[in-house]
Amino acid sequence: MHKDKEFFHALIENSLDVITILSTDGTILYESPSVYRLLGYSLDELLGRNAFDMIHPDDGARARDALSEIVENRNSVLSAEFRFRHRNGSWRVIEATGSNQLDNPFIAGIVVNSRDVTERKKAEELLREANKRAEDERAKSEAIIMAIGDGISIQDKTFKVLYQNQAHRDIVGGDKSGKFCYVAYTRRDDICEDCPLVAALRDGKTHTAEKSVLRDDGVIHLEIKGAPLRDSTGTIVAGIEAVRDITRRKEMEEKLRESEERFRRIFEDCPLGIIIADLNHRVLRANREICKMMGYTEEELIGHSIEDITYSEDVEKSAKLTKKEQKGKIPLFQVEKRYVKKNGEILWINFTATTIRDPEGKVLYSVGMIEDISERKITEEEKEDLISQLKDALANIKTLKGLIPICAWCKRIRDDKGYWTRVETYIRQHSDASFTHGICPECLRKEDPHTYEKVFQDEKEARDFKIQKRQFERIRLRKPFTCVVKVGGGSENIVLHAALEDISEAGMCIRTDYPVEQDSFLISGNGAEDKIGIVQWRRPASTDSRAYSVGIKFVQD
Repeated sequence: MHKDKEFFHALIENSLDVITILSTDGTILYESPSVYRLLGYSLDELLGRNAFDMIHPDDGARARDALSEIVENRNSVLSAEFRFRHRNGSWRVIEATGSNQLDNPFIAGIVVNSRDVTERKKAEELLREANKRAEDERAKSEAIIMAIGDGISIQDKTFKVLYQNQAHRDIVGGDKSGKFCYVAYTRRDDICEDCPLVAALRDGKTHTAEKSVLRDDGVIHLEIKGAPLRDSTGTIVAGIEAVRDITRRKEMEEKLRESEERFRRIFEDCPLGIIIADLNHRVLRANREICKMMGYTEEELIGHSIEDITYSEDVEKSAKLTKKEQKGKIPLFQVEKRYVKKNGEILWINFTATTIRDPEGKVLYSVGMIEDISERKITEEEKEDLISQLKDALANIKTLKGLIPICAWCKRIRDDKGYWTRVETYIRQHSDASFTHGICPECLRKEDPHTYEKVFQDEKEARDFKIQKRQFERIRLRKPFTCVVKVGGGSENIVLHAALEDISEAGMCIRTDYPVEQDSFLISGNGAEDKIGIVQWRRPASTDSRAYSVGIKFVQD
């Protein structure tokens, strides 16, 4: 019996838990020695004190309720958790269990077994916080993955699908979780040889591949990236696959390629020469036609300045226009100038230039279009030579001038030698003119009245019909010619030169830079057969010209 008592005494004293006996009101009747190690109190400091005085105020009510419950119900088991003040003033979290031993004559109280769980609570709180953070991170990652436009899937090392986001399910046609990717996606019996995830699991790097897939709605193009997933030790445990639908990008690339090809064909096959130059006028590109004109290859032209191939006398002329165009003062310009070919010959060109700018208006480069006008220049020179020759020839033509003596009766002319000759003979000798003979109306009426009436009556009827017809038909001249017009209506007439554009018996249209007023009287002609008309309308000939088109209605006799 004595040995048993010593055994239990030793067991209580060395227990890690604190054993306390409380009265029904919470007074401490007994404390095991381990209370000093657990809470820092000596036995004398606790015995006789009420335990509730050292329980945290926020936990006191809960602890009292637990004690009242076990006092009233002897079969109940006390179970409570509360904060108890340590001797150093800190609060320790105590987990307590107890039983009602009031009927036990050796105890006569409530036996409470207490354990300090402060560190465990801290650990649990840290664990809860860590779990919450992990859950928050997981939720955040899930949200990010769900929001990503790319399809995301995770596969284990056997290529079984473990996870898919919604975008991935939309791309591959539904949920493929638990299936092998090569079976689910391509209906193969084994992994794809060009699969980027296979390469990623093999060497631990990220790999990319492009694939075209035939679906019910047509062919789609996919960009697939595979990367390894590692655990905390760095060991590859799975793989992640990102799938992006690049069909639209492929279509845009194809359209861009077609556009570039069209531009290249237009650039290369254009019948005009084209040069693309930088801001320093150095050639960046030259098409086939300009190379053919100049006798250079494109490689020989690239890097050369435009001034290097321009005839020295024409450099300044085009340089001034280029500066204005690059400063935005003019949208483009056109000029005729000369280039020097590779063999040293002169090439006359019609040069049209403009600049290409970015959306902000910054000049990127210049584009020049070149038309070979050498033949036209040769024709113009030949025309000028011909005109000069004609002027010289006209100057040498025999002309009649001065006073010529003529008989008032027989109309014969006296020549320089004093001989009287017929008019036809004299004119033929002094000019290149020749004669055909006929009879004038006056002579015909005098010599043969019957024939005169017949001929001129028919002619008058035809002329009247023609006049009536041309009242409604205005003849457009193939090439306007200069006429002299007198503007009346004031104290003196204004004589001006105009270009006759079209004419009829009823009126005509002229072009002039004089602002003729509406309803003014105009007299046109050579003085012998003047036409008198009234201005019906006037309007500008064009938006960029100071000339006017004037409509005139003839005053009928």
